[in-house]
Amino acid sequence: MYRAMRGCPEKVPPAWRDPLLSADLTAQVRFGNLCEAAVEVVDACQRVGVRPTLLKGISISHQHYPIPHLRPMGDLDILVPESEFELVESSLLRAGLVRMPDKVRHAGSHHGIPLCHPQRRVWVEVHSALFPKSSELSSAALFSPARIAAHCVASTFLGRPVFRLTDELQLAYIASSWIRDLSRNQIHASLVLPLLDAIYLLKASGKSLDWDRLLAGLDDNELAAASLYIMLAYLSRRGLAACPSPVLSRIASRQRIIGAWERIIIDLLLDTYLIRGRPFARFFNNWTALIVLNTLLARGSHLRKLLALPWNIVFPPSLPNRYSVRFHAERIARILRGTGRGRH
Repeated sequence: MYRAMRGCPEKVPPAWRDPLLSADLTAQVRFGNLCEAAVEVVDACQRVGVRPTLLKGISISHQHYPIPHLRPMGDLDILVPESEFELVESSLLRAGLVRMPDKVRHAGSHHGIPLCHPQRRVWVEVHSALFPKSSELSSAALFSPARIAAHCVASTFLGRPVFRLTDELQLAYIASSWIRDLSRNQIHASLVLPLLDAIYLLKASGKSLDWDRLLAGLDDNELAAASLYIMLAYLSRRGLAACPSPVLSRIASRQRIIGAWERIIIDLLLDTYLIRGRPFARFFNNWTALIVLNTLLARGSHLRKLLALPWNIVFPPSLPNRYSVRFHAERIARILRGTGRGRH
């Protein structure tokens, strides 16, 4: 916001100016600390002969954001081949990073136990894949090791050699990760960031994107196609990013998960709770939104999913310990008791 108002400071209330400047300077310092930690991580990889692939914020901030520090980050993510994972992790531990205690890497996980840089207080995740083996997103060729290797480009990070995902693969990865997080971790303000990543990527590279190449990769990954369709259609309808209508139609045709009604309901959830930040109500909370999203993202006929929504909200099949007939009976009883006390 500070950057946006520099050309017209008279339009900003005087009481806001110093706090906005302070926030911008703080963001620069924090981002600089993250970048210095990233340099140490890349150097540790180089010492064992591995050239890492930068992922997420540490990659796209320098590629497509107008000013890199405008992209907030909570940690650093790099990708290395599975065969070199232990080599890289050992090098990072020798460099002084510390593994999160009391954690183990589960079979099929796509990244190791988070490592902490104790001096810089930065967390690092070393990925050996883009998604866990149990995820449907990993079951097709789009995010396979061979496809990733073929869709990485040589680049540099502050003078160090690294790889980055091509814009086409990065866009598919952003959308797929975003929908996966929305459907697993509930609607949270941090999930605005993938939308901004996609906006800046499309603004910088939209005219040069090889849509045919991207679409070819979606042929055997219906969930990735649905994720990309939800994101691009939402950004296009809200006027936030340009995506050619024929391309959207072709993406939509590569999946049968999201139809018109699913899209309308998901857009409403995004508008209300993610973008506007409206607080959840007593009878429609974050858990309820999570249930709605998972119902709409399920396989099956569009009509069946819409008819299943009320039942799944009351008796969610995936949350038996949280929701049950007894749970709702006790909840209704508490509400009635509260109403009765209010009348007195």
